[in-house]
Formats: sequence, C-alpha cells, structure tokens
Amino acid sequence: MPPICSITARAALLPQRRSFSSAVAVSSSNNQHPRKHRYVAYALAAVSSLSAVSLYTRHNRHEKVSSLTSVEDSGLLSRNKALHIIETIKRAGLMGSTKSVKEELNLLRKYHIENGYHGGLIVRDLSQPLFSFNECNDAKNTAVESDSYMCDDNLLKDTVNVKSSVESDTNSSEKNIDMAQRECYYLYYEIKPNGHSKQEIFCRGTTLLVDVLTCLQSWFVYDEELGCHVHHGFKKHADRVVEDVLPLLAKPSDLSTVEVSGHSLGGAVALLVAVKLKKRGYRVTNVLSVAGPRVCRAEKDRDALERLLPSQTIRIENDLDIVPFLPPSGVSAGDKLWLVSDKGQEKAFMLPKAWLKDPANSWAESVLLNLKLFETIWYQSKTHKVATHVTRLKNNLKDVINE
Repeated sequence: MPPICSITARAALLPQRRSFSSAVAVSSSNNQHPRKHRYVAYALAAVSSLSAVSLYTRHNRHEKVSSLTSVEDSGLLSRNKALHIIETIKRAGLMGSTKSVKEELNLLRKYHIENGYHGGLIVRDLSQPLFSFNECNDAKNTAVESDSYMCDDNLLKDTVNVKSSVESDTNSSEKNIDMAQRECYYLYYEIKPNGHSKQEIFCRGTTLLVDVLTCLQSWFVYDEELGCHVHHGFKKHADRVVEDVLPLLAKPSDLSTVEVSGHSLGGAVALLVAVKLKKRGYRVTNVLSVAGPRVCRAEKDRDALERLLPSQTIRIENDLDIVPFLPPSGVSAGDKLWLVSDKGQEKAFMLPKAWLKDPANSWAESVLLNLKLFETIWYQSKTHKVATHVTRLKNNLKDVINE
C-alpha cells in the first residue's frame, strides 16, 4: 500500500511540474516581446529622425539652389567649350569596357578614326616595361624612344599594334592575366600643321579590385613635390602614371601642350598627374575630372593644388552620385560643373573655384546638405556612369550647344 501511495503522489506531482515549466516558458517569451518591440521602436525612431533631417536639408538646399544661375544663363560656358567637355567625357569613358588590352586598343582606335582624329594612340599597361627590344625590331623601338617619334603617327600606331599582338599571342595563358593587369591610361597625340603638339592623357576609372583598394587608402599624406596633403592611394597611382608617361611626351616647350582627363578614380588621378607634370615644366592647359573622388585634406591643401592647376580645370559632379562626396573629410579642387536634381527638375550650374572659396557658399560642397542618401543608394549604379553624365549634360546644355 505505501508504494502505491508514493507512486500516486509522484504521478500527481508531474502535471504540476509540467505546468510550472510551461509557465516559465510563457514568462520568458513574454519577456522577449518587449525586447523586439524596443528594437522596432528604435528602428522607427532612427528612420523618422533621418527622414526629418532629410526633409529639413532638402528644403534648405532647395532655397539655396534656387538662388543659383543655370549654366545656360550664366554665360560661363561657350558652345565650343561645352562640346569639348562632352567629347572629352566620352573619350575618358572608353577604357575598361572590354576583356583584353588588345580589344581595348582596337576600340580606342576605331572611335578616334570614326570621329576624325588623325594622331597617334598609345595604350599603357603599367605591369609591362615601356620599351621592350625583344618584342619589336630595333628600328621601331628606336623611333619610339627618340624625340622624333612625334613626327610619324603611322609608325607609332604600327608599333603599338605589334606590342599588343605579341602580348596576346605569345603566351595564351596571358589571356587569364589580362583582367588582372588592365591598361591604366592611354595617350593621344597629334601634330598640328603649325608644328604645335597636342597631347592628351586619359586615366582609367575604377575597373579592377586593386582600383577599389586604391580608393580605400583614403588617409592623407604630405606630398613634398606639391607641398600639400593629398589622398594616399591617388598619390601612389598618380606617381606611377607620371613616371610611365614622361618618356612618351614631347619635351616641354611653348609648342607642346598637355591635357589630362579621367572618370571616377581616373578623375582624381588626373588632377594629381596634371600638377605633377606642370611641376616638371610641361604646359598643362586643360584638366577634366568626371565623377572623381575628393583629393585634398583641407582648404589650404586645395589652395596649394589650385595654384598649380591650369585655369581650365573643371570637375563634373552629379548630386545623385556618392563618389564625389568621398572621402567625406576631403576637399575637391577646380571649377565645379554641377548636375543637380531638385524637386523633380534637372539643372546644371557652373560654380567657379573663386565662388566656392567664399565661406557663404560652402554649402555647395557640404556632404550633409547635398547627399540624398536614399536616392543615391537606389540610383548609384546608373548615376556614376559616363553615359549618364553625357546625357544629362546634353539635356541641360541644349541652348548652349544649339546657339
């Protein structure tokens, strides 16, 4: 009888234990719900705060943008200059669109021939030495090395073709290396009938992973040659380009000019290449940076850079493109051709560097005031492209182009 009673007593306790454990589970689940509610509340508060700040900055920005004079009404951009800018942007965007350096060269040659360019063309891959006597015959290499190479455009074109075909055909395994060692810039040069030598350098934009790593080296270092603090990654890249291109340029003279352009990473590098060439005595006349990141650390560094840059230095920025806002602590240089989307309307403004230096106009460079975070994230893959800049410029400069 006692054993039966003890069993009965234990059996009676089992439902109580189950009910107690279920009660604990319910209690713990109830404790989790308030946590979830808090997280949701925090998220909603953050979104609400961002939205409120965004609405305030948009309203403030709209008032300031409305006070600006459009580029068409300002008279700061002539028809020839506008057409030159659009054409230069197209040429700056030709690199990085094919699968090999040889295809890239063919694309560049085709575009320039079809558009009436009659000079020479050199595509450079910095992983290869500039001159290689094993790949071409001595006569052609001597023509490239000497200062007289500018006199025969066809010879230079043939030399480039020989080098490209050797690089692609000698070893088939190099096809797998093409994307890892893509061309870094190309040089176009032309001799005018009056003996004037026009040389144009186009720096490639972000194409490879190594380019992204270059952009991420965003701390600022002092450049002793320029006397200012600049972006570390862009400085290293510009130094490589300058050292590589120097043997290809005609000797500095009054009859020889240099123009430098680039898109994205190439736009930032173009600014530094231009000033470094000018420090070496070259007559740099035009610089165009399309959607380029910020290069300088502070205003005094920008001023030092602008003292070396030519007066015709223009950076083109789309306000829905996040790249020109990076790094946020940096500063840009040159006149600003600004493509703005304001309350559903697209506008373009030419902001001279002297105007931008006025503290009252610092809002035009403010990341907080001008960065439309939601639209920028949504449209970034489109707004950063060269084709978008060309289309928007054509739409906003119709009156200037058709005058």
